[in-house]
Amino acid sequence: MKNIYLLLFLLIVSCNDGEEVLGECYVSPKPDVICSAVYEPVCACNNLVYSNSCLANKAGNLKWKSTKLSTGESCNY
Repeated sequence: MKNIYLLLFLLIVSCNDGEEVLGECYVSPKPDVICSAVYEPVCACNNLVYSNSCLANKAGNLKWKSTKLSTGESCNY
């Protein structure tokens, strides 16, 4: 019986990839991700412009699109 509980516990723990879903297109931020300094601005699903898609992803955005706006500006995803 203890083996069943251990197996269930391991299954639950192994399914959690560390990302907490916070909305339709958001997960918890990933502060350990290292991004390049290449400037290719994107409008993320939180309606903020990031300097590239890696930084948008690092902030927890799952969706983004290219834009000609400047970093930090508001946009309409």
